[in-house]
Order: sequence, then structure tokens, then C-alpha cells
Amino acid sequence: MMQSNDLTAEALSRGAIPGRGYAIARRISQILHPVPLGIVSIFIVGVLGNDNCIHGLWWSLLCALLHVVPPTIFFNIRLQQGAYSDDDISVRTQRNELYLFGMVNVLIGTVILWALHAPLPLLAMLVSVAVMNFLSFLINLFWKISIHSASIGSCATLASIYLPALGGVCWAAAIVLGWARLRTRNHTLMQVIAGISLAVVCVLVVYRLFGLI
Repeated sequence: MMQSNDLTAEALSRGAIPGRGYAIARRISQILHPVPLGIVSIFIVGVLGNDNCIHGLWWSLLCALLHVVPPTIFFNIRLQQGAYSDDDISVRTQRNELYLFGMVNVLIGTVILWALHAPLPLLAMLVSVAVMNFLSFLINLFWKISIHSASIGSCATLASIYLPALGGVCWAAAIVLGWARLRTRNHTLMQVIAGISLAVVCVLVVYRLFGLI
């Protein structure tokens, strides 16, 4: 974690109030990051959406390997190269290449899983991710939408479909994360709400089209 003086400087650069609240919000944003949330979503659908949990677990592992690892590697390489202002990619225009890479990656991975006859719920989830990614890219051309919020919104919606109690926990986490993104001044309230709303609509519409709800 950053030293106290670094966090203070970062908070001031964002126009946020430095202090313990800012440090807590930063840590929440790191824990509820789109990468681990993506992994959680994959395993929720793969395991809970499959009659054979062990079978679903193996599909989840393959899905995570195809859809989470490549973008994570790409992001870290580009971050080290100085392509992004910070690990939140606070500059909106810097996000475009990551969106494009993510769209190509999810399409390739989905085709591979479809060819391998992956379970329908996993394919539906990936299609919803592809749609959400594409729409987020279009929005990002003129306005910054919260991908943290979109990720937790997608995860909470999927969890609510398969295990409502878990969905409730995820929605509580979404509220906490929303506060964190506002506290750090990474996003406005409308950007947080837009991210969650986009994710909910994408998941529900795609799942309806696939006949899963």
C-alpha cells in the first residue's frame, strides 16, 4: 500500500480530501477491482449455473484463463511502459486501447469456449460482458463511465440470479464500492450509477435472449 505522504499527494491531485477515509476507499477499490470481480463472476456462473459443480469448476478455470489472464498481462505491461497515468487509468482517453483489447479478447475466448461446447450460462455471461465492453467503449469516447461499478453490478446481478443471498451480499459490496469511487474522486455519482445500470441491463437482456431467465 502507498505511504501516507503518497496517499495525501494523490488525494490532493484528485481534488479529494486526504486522510484515513481516502486510504480506506483506495483499499476497497483495490480489493473490489474489476479483475477479481471478473473471476468471482466466472466461478459464480460456472459452478452455480451447472448441475455438476466439479464440471462447472473446470469450465470456470478455463474461462478465467482465457478471459482474465490476457487483459491483466496487457494492462500491467502497458502500465509499466507508462501508457497510463495511474493504475486506475484516470485519464479517460487512455482507456480506449484497453477496451479494444478486451473486446477482441472476449470475442476470441467466447468462440473458443463455444467450439468446445461450454455450458450455455457461461457463454451467456461472456456475451453480456462483450456487449457491456462495447457499449462502455462507445460511452468512453465522450464520457467516463465507472468500470469498477459495472464489474460489481454484473457480479451482483449474476449472483442474484443463481443465489439471492449471495446477490444481497454483492449488492451491499456495490454500495460500499460506489462510496469508495466517490470518496477517491475517481468518478462522479452519475458515472457510478451508469456503470451499475449498464451492467444490470446487459446481463438481464442477454440472459433473457438466451432463455436463462
